[in-house]
Amino acid sequence: MSLDGIMLAAIKKDLKNTLLNGRIDKIYQPEQYLITLLVRNNQHNYRLLLSAHPNYPGVHLTDRDFENPQKAPDFCMLLRKYLLRGTITAIEQPDFERILIFEILLYGQRYNLIIEIMGRHSNIVLLDGDGFVLDAIKRVTSRISRERELFPGINYKYPPAQDKLNPLLLEERSFEKKTRGFNQESYKAIMYNFRGIGPLSAREIVYRAGIKPEKAFSELTEREKESLLSTFMTLRKNILQEDFQPAVGLEGDSIAYISAFPLTHRQERILEFQDTGKLLDFYYEKGIKNRQIDRKKKELASIVESYLEKNHRKRDSFLQELEIGKNAEEFKNSGELIIANIYQLKRGMTEAEVIDYYDPEQKRIKIKLDPLLSPADNAQRYFKKYHKAKKSVKYLEEQLQKLKEEEDYLENVLLNIEQAEELKDFEEIREELILEDYIKDRRKRKPKEKVQVQAPYKFISSNGYEILVGRNNRQNDNLSRKIARKNDLWLHVKDLPGSHVIIRRKNKEEIPEETIKEAAIVAAYYSKGRDSENVPIDYTLVKNLRKPKGARPGLVYYENYQTIHVNPDKGLINRLKSS
Repeated sequence: MSLDGIMLAAIKKDLKNTLLNGRIDKIYQPEQYLITLLVRNNQHNYRLLLSAHPNYPGVHLTDRDFENPQKAPDFCMLLRKYLLRGTITAIEQPDFERILIFEILLYGQRYNLIIEIMGRHSNIVLLDGDGFVLDAIKRVTSRISRERELFPGINYKYPPAQDKLNPLLLEERSFEKKTRGFNQESYKAIMYNFRGIGPLSAREIVYRAGIKPEKAFSELTEREKESLLSTFMTLRKNILQEDFQPAVGLEGDSIAYISAFPLTHRQERILEFQDTGKLLDFYYEKGIKNRQIDRKKKELASIVESYLEKNHRKRDSFLQELEIGKNAEEFKNSGELIIANIYQLKRGMTEAEVIDYYDPEQKRIKIKLDPLLSPADNAQRYFKKYHKAKKSVKYLEEQLQKLKEEEDYLENVLLNIEQAEELKDFEEIREELILEDYIKDRRKRKPKEKVQVQAPYKFISSNGYEILVGRNNRQNDNLSRKIARKNDLWLHVKDLPGSHVIIRRKNKEEIPEETIKEAAIVAAYYSKGRDSENVPIDYTLVKNLRKPKGARPGLVYYENYQTIHVNPDKGLINRLKSS
């Protein structure tokens, strides 16, 4: 969802009212294409966000906090060098383009910090007082673009201009001349001929003029053209007078559009804001938060998947060794057959051909011998192989069991990562992986300092019973061992990774079947069976749970359970959440 020149003009108004003559106190770069400036003005602190992200470019005042890296990137260090303690003396939008220029004065030297909002070509550029590029958050060389380069030392040039008129400088004669002969849709006559007007704004102008936006411009009557010009000039006047009404169009929980004024040609529910900062915080909250969640998901999932691959390699190797170890009885039989035929054998023989008394058909077989050993020593050699193989089998079976437990644990962590919905969820999962020695903790911590375990998800059943859900293994442990009472009901998907679910019992009342089924659906939804049907869910009293000593987080054994089969239902999840 791009910002057009009209929306940027509304943003500029709010920034000028708030930041002009403000002092830049701090500069951060929380993400690759994201810069935040902390500005002090009129005894208040403001945070200015500049984003050159290809999917979420923009500039606005924000109330949100960001997690900053311990070591600032090079571009951030450059901005600090030239702009820290500087004063913002002007904010301009040249020629109604999607560009804002912040003029900053520091110790008598002037610098320009420029944000270009151009979709995937968006950029943040710092210029010296003579208009030369000090650096850009995205350097552009001739290999990337032959039309326009951006790197240190080059003279800054605006993005290539399109053959469009600046609507703020428009005269009525110019409008008629520019649109003459245009034969596409009416809204495109506005969008293609006048700078800074996006498709939504163009459609709104045409609609307010009483014209269907898709009607060909060449088919408009003179009266319709006059109405369109009048509406256009009214919009121009509103922009010049900085008369904006920032609004968001909502379709359910999703944002359908953002605009500098409510759009009457759209049917979505309109939510108006006092300023563009709050509007864009509302809009970018979802986009940036989702991006941070995606990044953390990939980061943690990559770590867990690497350990799963390592686990599987070990398992395959041990299984091969186990196959060899299972030949232990053959070694024992070979030794005993050598003893049974010892008087027929001599040192120097390379094999013994004997009757296999262990074979029902009494077939003759050949046993390999070491010619340097006596027959008795050859027998002992096979007995040693037998004992070694027996020990090896026991060891390998123990190791394979440990690998299976680790695999189950890591699969459960991977599910927690996939189903995590909040940034704090990832902090807890990361802490768990640190405590389990899967991640090396490079942070300096105070003794016993740990990430606090969050409260579990809470749902209310149709019968008014509280249903609690652990979001990760640490929460599962905390829920089942500390929060739950012994007569509460515990549920978990059968033989798959999933969350622990608790139904809180009311006094000594029997829990209704409907509540048990609803809790089972919750357990199925928060499990690896989320996308399956007829998912089996085991349930039992909490007092029937047992956690083995030294077991990994989230692992419990249970007995005296019953099983119910359910289908995961997101609609029910949402209803129980909002109860």
